[in-house]
Amino acid sequence: MSRGTSSWILATGQAWKLYVTVAGFTGALGLLTVAFFSLTSGGRTFMAFAACGLFLGAATFVWFTASLRCPHCAAKLVWTMVSSRPHSSWVIDLAALERCPVCKARLDQAATPTP
Repeated sequence: MSRGTSSWILATGQAWKLYVTVAGFTGALGLLTVAFFSLTSGGRTFMAFAACGLFLGAATFVWFTASLRCPHCAAKLVWTMVSSRPHSSWVIDLAALERCPVCKARLDQAATPTP
C-alpha cells in the first residue's frame, strides 16, 4: 500500500465506518442477550428487546453496505462482495482487496479529480 498502511480501508480514511459497524453489531448482540436473559424474569420485555436488537443489526448492515464505497467510482464494495463471494469469505476478501472489483482502480490511492 502506498501510504504505509496494510489496509485499503485505513488508507482511504474509511476506518471509522468499521468502528461504527462494530459498535452497531455489538449493540444488537447486547440487546439480543438482554432479551434472552429477560426470559428468566417472566419474559414480558423479551419481544421489545429482541425486536430492537434485530432492527439495530439489520440497520447496521444496511448502513455498512451503503456507506463503504470505492473512492474512485463510488461502487458499494460491501454489496459487491456479498453478492459475488461465498458467505464464509466475503469479509476476508473485502479486507484483502487491492483493486476495486468494478472499476479496477487501486483502492489505496486517493481519487484524482477529473477536469
